[in-house]
Parts: sequence; structure tokens; C-alpha cells
Amino acid sequence: MGDVMDTSKAVIQRFNREVIENGDMAAFAELVAPDFVNHSAPPGVSPGPDGFAGFFTGMLHPALSDIRVHIHEQIEENGKVVTRKTIEATHTGAFFGQPASGKRIAIHAMDIVVVRDGKYAEHWSCADLYGALAQIRAA
Repeated sequence: MGDVMDTSKAVIQRFNREVIENGDMAAFAELVAPDFVNHSAPPGVSPGPDGFAGFFTGMLHPALSDIRVHIHEQIEENGKVVTRKTIEATHTGAFFGQPASGKRIAIHAMDIVVVRDGKYAEHWSCADLYGALAQIRAA
């Protein structure tokens, strides 16, 4: 069981490094299952891989640069991996209606991911986007 857990954590670490930090959509295609379900997809956004990819290509990477993900801890239980992390980036494009500020911001987040056969199969997320907007708006 330790090997499966370690492998799942490694898949999530790779996703955070290659997709979130580097914007590598070839890695996204390799790491996300075709029947992937994003349980945190907002209304009107597909919960499948296309909707999930759209978050990175249509919002995150156009708005933020120099992205670094700091994984603070990962906990595995019942086939799910919980990851507590901080995403640090420079706000260089429109983000939730806020024009580029050039500020360095931190987004605190927690994800729950089911990894099946080495790929993201299911995903839930809570990210402090309000806190990120407050950092952007601060004088």
C-alpha cells in the first residue's frame, strides 16, 4: 500500500510542478484521465478534462507568471490524497477582473485528488481566491 500512496503523491507533485508551475499542457494530457471529474468546477464549466485544462490555459497562466507551488503536506487515506499548498506568483494579467498589478501574491489551497492508474481521476479543491484578490487590491 505504501508504494501506491507514494506513487499517487508523486503524480500530484509532478502535476503541480509541470502543469501549474510550468504550464506544460502535454504533461496535463499525460496526467489527467479521459474520464476525469472535477467536483469543484464552477457552474457553467465542464467538470471534465477540457474544463479543468481551461482553468490553466484561460485564467491561471494568462494572469500569473513566475508561478511556484509550495507543497506543505500530503495525506493519503481511502484512495484520496489531500494536498495543502501555497501557490506564489506575480500578478501580470487580468485576474477576476483585476488588471495586472505586478504584485507578488500567495494563494493558499487544499486539494483532494483520486489518482487511478497514475492519472488524476477525481478532484476537489478549495482555494483562497478572495485572499488573493485582497492582496492585489491592497495599497
